[in-house]
Amino acid sequence: MHDDRFFDKTLEMIEGGMLDFAMPMLVGKLYGAFGHREGWFKTRDTYRKHPLRAVMMEDPYIARCVTKPRGYAGDAELIDLIYDRTPPETASERGRRIFSHGIEFQASEGVRQRRDYAEKFVGQAFQDGKRILCLACGHFREGDPLIGKNLERIDLVDQDPLSLAKVRSRHGEAVRCHEANVFSYLRGAVSRGEQFDLVYTLGLTDYLDDRAMSLLHRMVKSVLAPEGRFILANFMPNHLAIGWMDAVMDWQLIYREPAELARFADAAGFSPKTWIDRTGAIAWCEMESPW
Repeated sequence: MHDDRFFDKTLEMIEGGMLDFAMPMLVGKLYGAFGHREGWFKTRDTYRKHPLRAVMMEDPYIARCVTKPRGYAGDAELIDLIYDRTPPETASERGRRIFSHGIEFQASEGVRQRRDYAEKFVGQAFQDGKRILCLACGHFREGDPLIGKNLERIDLVDQDPLSLAKVRSRHGEAVRCHEANVFSYLRGAVSRGEQFDLVYTLGLTDYLDDRAMSLLHRMVKSVLAPEGRFILANFMPNHLAIGWMDAVMDWQLIYREPAELARFADAAGFSPKTWIDRTGAIAWCEMESPW
């Protein structure tokens, strides 16, 4: 009953023109509720049955994540919304205003900073003539500065053919795209004896359970060249929009602390370096080849 009254009040505020006050109030409520797991599922179910949900769905960011047109949350088109901060013209005025809040949340800014950091290390590896492998590449937006260059030493792997089509529309045939499951591709790369100087992934591990995470590390180790690097990013637990992502966006991730990432690296025989980004939303792990 308490949750119902809260969502009633939030909806009343939005319809009364107080959306800028209602949004942080709603995010805070969901963050606090998520921290009390015994009552979280009740709060989430109450929200999803409340008329407030239909109003939130006017935001194209939320709507795409909830409806999952490609079968999963966090697809490349959604990530582009975060990068570009531009809603489609078909969005309602209220939807645009809701969008303007969510797109600036700590988690959204973490995604943008994740791309910015990747743009730097990919650009440097490209400049140094290294062979690069990106796993679950999406639209490869960190490669935007390389448009028009010969990218024959970069291999991009994604199981979504629409994402790879978008990459080809930006880079033409200058980049090597592989439509495949990441693990299937790595098995093939191992059997072919391929080696890469830089292997990285920006969002894959947010969806991998511990068993798959361990397998990923072992397989990447098998395709790393001497003095090669493996870099990954994983969302942190307890970022401020964690309840919002779970309830409003229906976007569930597997959250990990830097120490957890280091344990996977250690178990695979890597020498890891971990850190947390400036937003506090994303943990990074950089691993060096053990030989």
